[in-house]
Amino acid sequence: MSVGARALRSEGATRAKVLITAKAPLPGRAKTRLSPPLAPELAARLAEAFLSDVLAAARVVDPLAGFLCRAADAADLRRRFAGVRVVVQAGNGLSGALASGVRGGAVVVAGDAPGIGPEAIAAAATADADLVLAPSRDGGFAVIRMRLHRPEVFEGVEWSTGGVLDQMVAAGRAAGLTVALLDPVADVDTVDDLDGLDLSCAPATRVVLNAAIG
Repeated sequence: MSVGARALRSEGATRAKVLITAKAPLPGRAKTRLSPPLAPELAARLAEAFLSDVLAAARVVDPLAGFLCRAADAADLRRRFAGVRVVVQAGNGLSGALASGVRGGAVVVAGDAPGIGPEAIAAAATADADLVLAPSRDGGFAVIRMRLHRPEVFEGVEWSTGGVLDQMVAAGRAAGLTVALLDPVADVDTVDDLDGLDLSCAPATRVVLNAAIG
């Protein structure tokens, strides 16, 4: 481990645990906006690679980083990622996952942001603001942490729209929270997002793409 990685681990992991939102990477269920044009099987393999890359970055900050998922996905994730902690969310959908993840002060990271670096996760772990968000380019966010838990922040958010980030910021401030926005983090929803991904930071994703091309 490099000196920089040790510093990030020491700084971040002492302040907060890290959880990654995850779905079982099954054809026809995972990253469906990639298919078409990609085959459902390739989209599923990429979804699994995304999780591997995000997990590797998260574990630089928190060696016990794990996945946050619905009960229906837990067994599959435990089989694919043996020994990795899997936390079953309370509540339904993305709002349920996020609300249950941040309740204990965890940094919650999107499982489809394979190019994320440990620096971004550590920044969320150590920020002083009550609500910390790293924007994604689709108008949402790829990282969230709440130092003060306010479940009402998640109520009424129009998920899967381009206004998610703005709604979260407004709801946080309305709840009396201080809000900090970190540098943007690239997530992957479409093949255009894949084209813009820095694969040097996403080795598992690079392997899957190279195999598909070759």
